Amino acid sequence: MGRLHRSCIAIVALAGLLASACAFAAANNKELEARANATDDRLAALESRVNQSLIELQQQLEVSRQDLRTLRGQIEEARHELESLLQQQRDLYADLDRRLLVVENTPGGTPAAAGGATNPPAAVFADESSVYGDAFAAMKAGRYEEAARGFQVYLAKYPRGPRADNATYWLGEALYMQQDFESALKSFQAVGAFPESRRLADAMLKVAYCQYDLKAFRNSRATLQKVISTYPESEAARQAQTRIEQMNAEGR
Repeated sequence: MGRLHRSCIAIVALAGLLASACAFAAANNKELEARANATDDRLAALESRVNQSLIELQQQLEVSRQDLRTLRGQIEEARHELESLLQQQRDLYADLDRRLLVVENTPGGTPAAAGGATNPPAAVFADESSVYGDAFAAMKAGRYEEAARGFQVYLAKYPRGPRADNATYWLGEALYMQQDFESALKSFQAVGAFPESRRLADAMLKVAYCQYDLKAFRNSRATLQKVISTYPESEAARQAQTRIEQMNAEGR
């Protein structure tokens, strides 16, 4: 009987140990599961943040690509505009040289002065041609300050001379190249005093450029639109449209 009693006590003790072990294991499993869930949550949050950062980075890259495309377009437009201006200048120089050559080779021949004035004496015309030629030579050589002075002398001596409209235009160009935009603006506007001048479209375009450089963007846009409506088939109109597109891209 004593032996049986001791066996029962041992069994009960073993059962208690097993129960304690199971309870301990269950508690440990819950703790481990809780830790695992917490880890999963942290990983999910981290993954979400990483994904959001990647999306924002992708958006920034796309914006940068768009800005780069816009900038390249503006550079191409500016390059094309510069090439057109240079070609236009070369054509104008060639045309002027041809006209000067005709005058030099025509004894006593003088073109009619603007505004219907009578032809000046040959000696006076020779001086007129010389004054203008010297100023224009300085302009072609890039001596803009000297050119401006020369055209001012010409206009002071021959305000209605045969080249007065060209002198007024090139005076504006010489001043513009010196970044004296206010004085250049006045000179380009003064070309309008010669209603028969072939410089009217170009001068109006340069008025818009001066207004732009003076940050009068609304006036510049209005003048550009006037160039297009007044001289729709001219090279100046095409350049005006290009500048409007550039201002649109700039938000001005």
